[in-house]
Amino acid sequence: MVTTIANHKEFSKILEILKENPQGMSVKQIAEAIGMNRISVARYLDILLISGQVDMVPFGQAKVYTLTHRVPVNALLNFSSDYVVVLGRDQKIIQANTNFLSLFNQNLEEIQKKHLMDVLTPLSPDLSIQAKIDRALEGRVVVEEIRILKDEEEFFFQMKIIPTAFIDGTPGITIILEDITERKRSVEALMESEEKFRTLVKNINAFLGKVELYARMNDNIRNPLQIIVGFADLEGGETMEKITRQAEEIDQMIQKLDIGWRESENIRRFLQKHARMAEAAR
Repeated sequence: MVTTIANHKEFSKILEILKENPQGMSVKQIAEAIGMNRISVARYLDILLISGQVDMVPFGQAKVYTLTHRVPVNALLNFSSDYVVVLGRDQKIIQANTNFLSLFNQNLEEIQKKHLMDVLTPLSPDLSIQAKIDRALEGRVVVEEIRILKDEEEFFFQMKIIPTAFIDGTPGITIILEDITERKRSVEALMESEEKFRTLVKNINAFLGKVELYARMNDNIRNPLQIIVGFADLEGGETMEKITRQAEEIDQMIQKLDIGWRESENIRRFLQKHARMAEAAR
């Protein structure tokens, strides 16, 4: 329809006179300005209004027409950070924004009039969205997560399939792909870190159980050791020196166990505290 409008000099005259009068003009004013009868002007204005090239505001009994201030759809598409493609009823591509074209390494001239699946399938042979497109053509909005492979790299998108109506009333659909790859990777990394943390806590708890056993050994050894040293001291002589020296070596080892026990207790309390915080945040 837009091509037909551009080929009629009558349309050009109307658009030009409205451009010169941005405050707006009535049908009568336009007809007088371009030397055309009012019935023809009204008919042309209806077509321009339907095609989105002019706006109309009722003013009393008259209708005031101005040039539209709408932004072209293709310009809006390119402002979007998402990947957008518009399909006709036959599911062939009518329009796509620059992000979509870059994703599939195509230009608009190459993919216009191509079936969508001819573009998607080479990158994602297992992608099956035909049933979803059919539902959208029936008037339902479809939202689903999809995976696309490009240069052996995995990308994830939140796909929205939206029913669309064109100016001439024919149905179509608009597909919007929101890149959620980084978000999905972040969630997976967080889950992996949480699992590693849980494993660490589990392993440390097992280790602390062993340290607790060492602590009991400490108590069971140190007290009898003191008794032995006491008897050796009463005995005196070379035997006393040998027993005392060996007892000191054993005592040093026990002291190390003491230090390790205290440090491990601090670590255990720290980990248990943060494990409870992580559990509460879930």
